[in-house]
Formats: sequence, C-alpha cells, structure tokens
Amino acid sequence: MTPIIYANEFDICVSMPDFITWIEDKCIPNADLSAALSAMGIALNITDLYDTYFDDTPVGTGDVHIYPSDKNKSFLIIDLYRDPTDQLDIVTISLKIESELLTLVLPHLRRFFDAAECQVAFRQSSHSQQLRSLMDDGRYPVLIDESGYRQQLVAHI
Repeated sequence: MTPIIYANEFDICVSMPDFITWIEDKCIPNADLSAALSAMGIALNITDLYDTYFDDTPVGTGDVHIYPSDKNKSFLIIDLYRDPTDQLDIVTISLKIESELLTLVLPHLRRFFDAAECQVAFRQSSHSQQLRSLMDDGRYPVLIDESGYRQQLVAHI
C-alpha cells in the first residue's frame, strides 16, 4: 500500500570526520553519503566541505549551508557551527528527499549513519521541525549566545 504521507525528511547528526574516509594520507568522500547525494541530484564536494569545516571555520563560528538538487526538489541543509565545547566535531544535516527517490537514497543514508564512529541521531519523519528551523531564512542572522557569532544561511545554487 502506498503511504498517504511520506516520511521523506531526515535529521542526521554525526561527527564531521564521518563524512570522509582516509586511505593512507588521502581523504575521499564517504561512499554511501556520496551515493545518496548523487541519487538526489545534489552536487556537493564532500572533501571540500570537510576542508572548509576544519580549515576555514574557526571554533565559535560556522554558518548553515543549503544545497538544493539541480534535478528535483530534494535538498540538504547542514549546520557547520563549531561549538567551543564540542571535542567531537558534531554536525547536523537535514535532508528532504523527493518521494520517488526514497527507496534509492534511504539504504545509503542508513549505511552512512550505521558506519559512523559517532552516531548521535538518525530521524526519519514526514515533517522535520529541525529542517524547517534551519531553512527559515527569516531567522538569520542568528546570534549564538556562547560565542557572539552571527550565523548566516548560505545558499549554494
């Protein structure tokens, strides 16, 4: 039976190092995350995102980035804020996946999370409050009390 409401929104919280795999001294994108994004039509260079987080985002800063699909209405949104007390480099991504792509994408997302060294959260729902909050451009800039940083929403169109 086809569901009336699709649970096609996800909130995943893992450590940024889980986004890549090290082979000797070279990092490559996590294969399952790459496959999920590819199936969604999202052009995101995961190793560049990793480098941006560690090389260009000082602790106490970090913006929210949204990456839409160029093929459908799917998108990924990621909060790259680096909490001064976070020693695990925890990041949160939220995704909205076109219902027709769910069977292609879900196994990859699940394997990505299940293989992560730091598994904080994996939520699948028909309505993610976290996703709605992150993409609400009316709330930006957001003042982060602990650091005084004004977080911005950055769209990668």
